[in-house]
Amino acid sequence: MILPTGAPHNIVMYTVSGIPFESFFLLLLPYVAVSVMFLFAVILIIPADDILLPDFGRVHIYRNHFFKRVFLGVDYYLLLTFIALFVLIGNLENISFFSLLFKKWIIGNEVISGVILSQIISNVPAAMLLSGFSSNFGAIIVGINIGGFGTLIASMANLISFKILVRQYSEFKIRYLVVFTVLNIVLLGILLVVNLFT
Repeated sequence: MILPTGAPHNIVMYTVSGIPFESFFLLLLPYVAVSVMFLFAVILIIPADDILLPDFGRVHIYRNHFFKRVFLGVDYYLLLTFIALFVLIGNLENISFFSLLFKKWIIGNEVISGVILSQIISNVPAAMLLSGFSSNFGAIIVGINIGGFGTLIASMANLISFKILVRQYSEFKIRYLVVFTVLNIVLLGILLVVNLFT
């Protein structure tokens, strides 16, 4: 969240905005500090479970098997969905009706727009969409970063972690969704309050 190169939405905004590395870091520092405090509080409050790790022994990696698994393991449906979103966003920017409408909604409301759009289309497409209609890049960066919390779709990393969990431990998917959503919505609310004071 804090580094311009640490997440795809930050890479997009770092490239588009031209904000210096250290300014980008300092912009997100208060939100990261509060997020870390929240994480420690959750660790202290939630009772610990014993985690049994499987004994894999020695793991052999075979080049042909590795590349086959990498290319077959890609979620092409998710990838194509994001490509379609990027094409749609590019087209919306060029249609004057939508351009005027989005500018009216977005300008002056970049943080909340980033949060809301992230919940609907994820924060990478939200970054691309918002940066096409507003030059208040600092507010967009804050909005899409705190907007990565909330729903499962808010960040591609959320979706990927959920898919891994379902593939390996499907019996925990409901519990994961409930705990994940509650904690993320609480943290999103806290970070929105932090935004009011920064």
